[in-house]
Amino acid sequence: MGSAARAGTAGKGVVKSGKRPGSGVGDANAALKDASPAERPNLFMHKLRLCSKGYDFSDPEADTAAKERKRTTLLEICEFINAPAKICCLASENVLSALFNMVTANLLTLNEPTTNGVEMQQGSEEEEPALFCEAAYNHMELVMEILLRLVTKGDTDAKMMKRFLNTKFVSTVLSCFTSRDPRLREYLKTILHRVYGRFMAYRLYIRNSITHIFAHFTYEDPRHAGIGELLEILGSIINGFALPLKDEHRLFLEKSLLPLHKPSNVAAYHPQLCYCIVQFVEKDEQLAEKVINHLLKWWPHTNSAKQVLFLGEIEEIVEITGENEFKKIMLPLFHRVAKCLESKHFQVAERALCLWQSSQIVEHIKEHALTLLPIVYSALKKDCQHWHQSVKDLAEQVYQMYDEYVEHCEGALQQTETARAQDDASRKKRWGKFGGSI
Repeated sequence: MGSAARAGTAGKGVVKSGKRPGSGVGDANAALKDASPAERPNLFMHKLRLCSKGYDFSDPEADTAAKERKRTTLLEICEFINAPAKICCLASENVLSALFNMVTANLLTLNEPTTNGVEMQQGSEEEEPALFCEAAYNHMELVMEILLRLVTKGDTDAKMMKRFLNTKFVSTVLSCFTSRDPRLREYLKTILHRVYGRFMAYRLYIRNSITHIFAHFTYEDPRHAGIGELLEILGSIINGFALPLKDEHRLFLEKSLLPLHKPSNVAAYHPQLCYCIVQFVEKDEQLAEKVINHLLKWWPHTNSAKQVLFLGEIEEIVEITGENEFKKIMLPLFHRVAKCLESKHFQVAERALCLWQSSQIVEHIKEHALTLLPIVYSALKKDCQHWHQSVKDLAEQVYQMYDEYVEHCEGALQQTETARAQDDASRKKRWGKFGGSI
C-alpha cells in the first residue's frame, strides 16, 4: 500500500511539471518568439519533429486537428526564420540538422498520391498538370517557402549549411521536379537556382545531375514533368558561361540539349529548350551549323506540330547567324523549307512562309537570291493556288517580292524538270532491260 501511494505521488509529480520526459520542452504549444533563449532551441526542434510527420490528404476527414496543427506550426516556423540566425537558432548545428531533416521528410512524400490528395483518372495524360488539393498544397507550399528562405538567408554559416545542404540533399530536390503540380515546380526551380548561385562547390554536380536526368528522359522514360523548369535554370546558367566556350559546354549542347528535340512531347518544354539553344549560338555563331544540321537530321516527318516548332526555332537561330555561317547551311535548309511549303498540312506551309517576315532572313535570301529562290520557286507557285486563304495570301506576298527573278527561276525550273524527266526515262530503260531478261 505504501509503495502504491509513492507511485501515485510520483505520477502526480510528472503531470504537474507539464514536461515530456527527456524532451527539455516546457510548453510544447508556446510560441517560438515568446520562449526564453535557453528553451528556444529545444522547442524549435520539437516543433520541427512535429512537422516531419506526413498525413493522408486523400481522406479530408482524417486527422483534421493534427493537419491544422502542422499547418499553423509550419507557418510559425516560416515567419520565425526571418529573424537573425542567432535569434532563430540557426546558428545551432542541432537545430539546422533538424530543420533539414524536416524539409527532407516532406520532400520525400511529394509524389505520393496520399500526400497530394489527387486521384488521377484512368487514361489521363502523363503531361497534364495534377494540382495538389488545397489542404495538401498549403502544407507543401510552407515547406517550400521555409527551404527558400533558409537557402537565401545571408547570415547563416555557409560552412555549417554545407554539412546538411549536401549533394544528397540536392539530389532529393532534383528528384522532386517530377511533381506534376506546376506551382511546386516553380518553387523548386527558384530554390535550386539559389543553391547554384550561393554554393559554387555544387555547380558541377548540379549540371551533371541535370545531364543525367535529360539522358534518362530522352532515351529511357519520356515521363518527367519538370524538364521545362530545369531548362529555365540552365538558360540562366548558359547566359553566364564565359567566352570562349569550354569543350565541356559544347559537349553539353551536343549530348544533352540537342537530343531533347527527339521526344514526341517536346512541345511541353520547347520554348525553354529553344532559349537555351539560342543562348549557345549567340555566344558562338559557329554552333549554328551544328544545331541546324541536327534539326534537319531529326526532322519530324510525320509530326506536323513538331515541324512548326522546328521552323520557329530555325527562324530564331538564322536571325542571329552571320553571313559566313549562313552560307554553310543555306542549301540543305532551303531544300527543307521547300518541302515544308509543299506540306499538305496548312500550318506547316504557313509557318514556312512566315520565315519571310524576318528582315534578317530576307536579307540573307537577297544576298543569295540566284541560288536559293529556284529551290523554293516551284513550291511558292503551288502555294499561290493553295486552298487555305492565309497560306495563299502569304505565298502571293512572297512571290511578289521577287518579280525580277521570275524569269531566272522559270528557266531553272524547266532545267530541273527536264533533268528529272531524263532520269525517269533512263530508270525505266534500265528496268526494261531487267524485264526483258526474265
